[in-house]
Amino acid sequence: MKTVIEMAREAEAHAVPMTPEGVKSSQERWRGFNQGYKQAIKDCVDLLMVQHEAAKGQHNYWQVAANLIEAEYGVHRDD
Repeated sequence: MKTVIEMAREAEAHAVPMTPEGVKSSQERWRGFNQGYKQAIKDCVDLLMVQHEAAKGQHNYWQVAANLIEAEYGVHRDD
């Protein structure tokens, strides 16, 4: 009898065929995910900077948060 954990792992597993088409498909999905992820981080930083600018450019938590995100995730506004 299978445990709940084993059944969950089997349900979540998505085998990618190791054919040239499967590898290409996997790489395309990764590129799409990666581009979307980077864009989401950039949008977050941009939103924080809009809030910072609305605070008349004073040193504040909006700018600090934007800088922390940029440093942590390696995504810059000018990329």
